[in-house]
Amino acid sequence: ARITAALQRGEGWIFAHPGAVLIGIFAMTCAFATQVPSLKILTDFNDLLPQQHPYIQTYNRIKENFGGANQVVMAIEAPEGQDIFNDTTLALVHEATQGIDTLPSINHNLIASLTHRTVRKVFVREDGGFGSQPYYDAQNPTHTPEQLSQLRKDVMANPQVYGLMVSPDLRAALIKGQLNEGAIDYAATFAELQKVRAAVTRDGHQVYITGNPVLTGYVYTYLNQIVGILFWTLALLATLLIVYFRRLYGIALPLLGIALSSIWGLGFMAWLGFNLEPLSMPIPFLIAARAMSHGVQLVARYYEELAVTHNGKKAARNALDALFRPGSLAIIVDAVGIAVLMLGAAPFNWKLGVSAGFWAFSVIFTVHFMIPLALTLLPQPKDMENKNQGVRSALGSF
Repeated sequence: ARITAALQRGEGWIFAHPGAVLIGIFAMTCAFATQVPSLKILTDFNDLLPQQHPYIQTYNRIKENFGGANQVVMAIEAPEGQDIFNDTTLALVHEATQGIDTLPSINHNLIASLTHRTVRKVFVREDGGFGSQPYYDAQNPTHTPEQLSQLRKDVMANPQVYGLMVSPDLRAALIKGQLNEGAIDYAATFAELQKVRAAVTRDGHQVYITGNPVLTGYVYTYLNQIVGILFWTLALLATLLIVYFRRLYGIALPLLGIALSSIWGLGFMAWLGFNLEPLSMPIPFLIAARAMSHGVQLVARYYEELAVTHNGKKAARNALDALFRPGSLAIIVDAVGIAVLMLGAAPFNWKLGVSAGFWAFSVIFTVHFMIPLALTLLPQPKDMENKNQGVRSALGSF
């Protein structure tokens, strides 16, 4: 009873001061809008790992010396019927190795390839000491058949190279590179890697690339398509609103609610210094859909009340009065449900739970309060007829 009374008092105060509440909502929107330009859309690999787990803590200590999970792997396969021990294929392996060694954020000491300076043939010198030399000399790329045959034997004699950097059938060679973890520019790295791949894909050779930076890079290549889907979705929503309402307020106010809630959510993320992870892009779509549904419910109820009361302010008050408690409860449940992600072990979960939970909760202000209060201040429609009844009846027949 006390909670119900408090909600009723809050609702009464809100409607007693519609202008002040709307000014507050739009002022907050402006404040969050100033933060949006500083929002970074990037992937921080460390955010995807549970940093408090002892395995990850061990990984963080050794990754600089022994390599981490942000590894780029390229395989070059010789043409059918050949192995890699020919001048053309070896030159391509060397070119690919040099290309990977120039990638942004690459750790130059953790390149592994048959032609790299760190992969060497170890032997015993005449004086009893140990000597070493690289398998491939870039200064002398042309080999005699005898030299190529000896190189093949040397590779097969080294278990750290044969079967690991060179395939057991001798038809393919691996080039592996390790990225320095931190603020990796996956888009730039992937773009440069694709250039390297294009440069060495010739003469019947097949080139394959894989690794976490490659997978993340492919995600980045779809960002433009994701943005395109977003705008097509908004266009479809606007079309459906036009078909359903055929009234200005029914079209404009739900779309305005989506815009305000998006500004609040994105601005809040930027204000906290969080990055927008491309892998979490479905979440904004989900929150926008929920904001749209609440906006449609409020405007639909407004037009129903307007057809009965013929009074715009009273219709807006009745609409909020009918939907205030169930709508607020639904929004809070949505926000809490998303905020549960904070319990995840990875920093990505915590950041997403905080930012998306706030984003979902902001719908109370940007939609649930904004639309009825805006309807009280906007001019009352001259046509009191509820024009969506026909569509509702048609949908109800299915």
